[in-house]
Parts: sequence; structure tokens; C-alpha cells
Amino acid sequence: MVTDLIARLKAEWFERLEQILARDNTIPSSNLKCLELCEARCCPREGMRRMTSEKIASAIVVLLPFEMEYLIEKTGASPNVFRRWPIDLTPDVTIEIGVLDLGKPCPFLKDNLTCGIHEHNPLDCRTFPLLPTQNFHGELEWSLGENCPSLHLLSPQFSEHMKRVWRGLYPILPQAWWDLYAFADHWTGWPVPAETVDHVV
Repeated sequence: MVTDLIARLKAEWFERLEQILARDNTIPSSNLKCLELCEARCCPREGMRRMTSEKIASAIVVLLPFEMEYLIEKTGASPNVFRRWPIDLTPDVTIEIGVLDLGKPCPFLKDNLTCGIHEHNPLDCRTFPLLPTQNFHGELEWSLGENCPSLHLLSPQFSEHMKRVWRGLYPILPQAWWDLYAFADHWTGWPVPAETVDHVV
């Protein structure tokens, strides 16, 4: 049954996410000075709506398959805090991928612009400013978030670790996920929701 298959796939992804987080406890520091140099410009929040595109390092976080469900389980967050995008995980299984952007800002960012779930934060967040990309031949490549003010401090050891993580995930991530990731990379931020437009200065 499809429900049994989804449950099995979810369990497999939860185990992968746990393994990734466990390995992260031993990796070198990224050396980034996120709060000191850029005030979390890669963490989607409402204040970014008043920032120029040149100042925003990244306004989009795309979660891995079942990473939204993993965060909900670990943090108690509501599914409603995520934008959800359907993709075909297999020919028989469609799931929703969690996305954080300016339309539904990150619910885990604290008032002092630090991450409230750093021990569980999404892989897309932990990897930035290193960005996995898929070339025209379907091969894994890398680019850098050029708007990151800490980019020149990025540790090569940290980068190599994150590349190994993504190389391990690459064969099991469906093409539909990569299509979403590439599509989201071109978003410049969602418009202000109609119900809040009068409250934005």
C-alpha cells in the first residue's frame, strides 16, 4: 500500500537526517560570522521585504524530503509555518516539501536573529553559503552565495564535509526535488501577503 511505502520512506529519511546531524557534531567550524557581519541575511524573515536584493544573501530555504516532518517532530512546530510544495518522490508517491521564504518567514529565528533550532536546523541552512547545483549532465556541482558577507571566511574543511554529505544524498534525491531547488533559487522573495500589506513600513 502507498501509505506503508510512505511510512517506510519517512523512516529512512529520518534515519539519514539523524546520521547527518550526528556527524555534524564533529566537523570543523564554518568560520562564518553570520550575526556579526550580516545579521542573518540568509534566514527568511519579514524584515527582508524592506531589503534590496543585493543585501539579501538568500531568501529561500528548501527542505529535504521528510525534513519538514522531522522538524515538526523535533520542535513541535505547526505544519502551517511552512510553505509546502508537492513533488513526486517516486512514480507512486507524492509528498510535500517544506519551504521557508518571505511569504512564510522562518518561525525558528529568534528576536536576536540567532537560530532557535540550531541543533536541528535544515541542511540547506547549514550548507549555506555553499550551494549544491545540478548541471545539464545531471551531475552535482557547487556554487557560492556571493551576497554572504562571511564568504571569505568560509572554512575549506567545513565545505568539504558538506560536499560529502550532499554527494551521499545525491543518488537518492529525486529529480523533482532538484527541479524545485533550482526553481526556488530564482525566487527573489514572495510579495507581501495582502492581509499584512498595511502593516509593513
